[in-house]
Amino acid sequence: MTLACRNTQEVLHNGSKAVLRTCINNTINPPYQSARNPEEEPVIPDTTVFEQDNASLPLAHAERLPTVAECAIHLELLETLFHLRQQILQSGDIDKTMGTTPNRQTKTGYNGDTKTFKDDTLESRRQTKWPRFIEFAVVRFLDWRARLAKEGDKGDAFTLPPLDVIMVWHTFLLNPLLFNKHCRTEKLYEFPLPWQAIHKCINNGDWSFAPQAEAGADSLSLFELFSTWDSYLADQRSDVKSKLSLASIGTDLFDTTQTDSASATRTSNFPSILSSLTSSSTRTQKPQHITREDLETLPATNPVRAHVEMFLSVDVNLARELKAAVLRQNSFVDKMHSHLWIRSPSLQDTLARSLSRYSQFLLLMRRNRGKMMVPTLDIDLAWHTHQCAASGYVQETKKRVGRFVNHDDSIGKGDLDTGSGETRRLWRLQFGGEYHICGCWDCEMLTSEIEKEFKYRGGADDEDEKYQIDMQAVAERVDNKVRFYRAVEAARRKGHALPVMPRSQKPERVL
Repeated sequence: MTLACRNTQEVLHNGSKAVLRTCINNTINPPYQSARNPEEEPVIPDTTVFEQDNASLPLAHAERLPTVAECAIHLELLETLFHLRQQILQSGDIDKTMGTTPNRQTKTGYNGDTKTFKDDTLESRRQTKWPRFIEFAVVRFLDWRARLAKEGDKGDAFTLPPLDVIMVWHTFLLNPLLFNKHCRTEKLYEFPLPWQAIHKCINNGDWSFAPQAEAGADSLSLFELFSTWDSYLADQRSDVKSKLSLASIGTDLFDTTQTDSASATRTSNFPSILSSLTSSSTRTQKPQHITREDLETLPATNPVRAHVEMFLSVDVNLARELKAAVLRQNSFVDKMHSHLWIRSPSLQDTLARSLSRYSQFLLLMRRNRGKMMVPTLDIDLAWHTHQCAASGYVQETKKRVGRFVNHDDSIGKGDLDTGSGETRRLWRLQFGGEYHICGCWDCEMLTSEIEKEFKYRGGADDEDEKYQIDMQAVAERVDNKVRFYRAVEAARRKGHALPVMPRSQKPERVL
């Protein structure tokens, strides 16, 4: 779009980033009043973006592209997973659980005085917590999948598993060839990620995840029935067991691995056995030094016993592939967090454009068979969202591309760079526009405002008037709105009351 020139973009970049630095450093007060109560606080993201468009279409077999609502909830999930990883890496309790403790050296000087030195290796050793956490998440997912295949689920009711299991399920779906190989004949193949149910569990203020049961006469939520594994394993009521949720692996894994006083009862013996499990499973082997006989030494009410059972029965090869796939997803999750479209002032427009470009991307695949097409970040988001409904994805891509389309996230950087350049060339030839986009809040908001100006002026009688856009006014609106959204995000991160947009900056018309 020629009106969105480089100079205009650079001015907006510099201006909006300056206000973020100002708000974070508190060098001067930003030009906003703070909300006096929660009712005055701005709602970001706007709740309307999550309303399910195309709700009449069945999700499992929907031969369609994703919706804006599904992409928005996908962004919520990715941000929640980013914060889960940060919690794990920063958790002192999980440091203790996984044996990651500081190794501080104390040295005595010539005068007999002593000094304890900081452990410079601690932060690097803490990074191993995430791969270990993933190993447990993978075996919990495989256990959940086995129960689903064995027991099925009655009717259309579906109870969400814990977040760590959803994370692995999500990654499994993003590897369509692997997923189809293992799940093509299973009921799991017909289950898309239940976006609206996931949305209800996410607090997009602090990115916490609180599981809750889906409505259904034949579904009973384990999360509401049992607050601890003790009560679950001790409960002998057959009428309850016949209705148990498939998420019988228990509560969230992050909570289970804590060793604070609040969870000491539930996690008794967990730290001592965790190291044994992870030291073996990192070599993608079953824990050789933990046997069935060893299980008898553990109380029946201890969650460790259930997790040991999972490790002993896991499909090691599949577990290894899933662990590697989840680790590879860290890069995409980090990129989504960096762009933070979920808090962008042009969220809905950005997602609508990404879906439109994804449709063009599929057309490009169809017309260039045999060439590797590399998506941009916005197209990849839509592509990932589409893959989260396995059955519908296969049918729709066959219709649009003429074949099954795999998504290989293990391709090396060199091949990706070559493919990206070729995709850019083909895109220009096919659609006559630029392929790569910046994706920052400023550029996305600028594009949205120009599009709205064209739409607003589209009914003008004078052809010249349709294209006489006041770019100074457009740039000012963009600058004001992006500055405000950045100020809100800065206040949120510092735990301050959120600012309120001045009346003078509120739009006078809906474009």
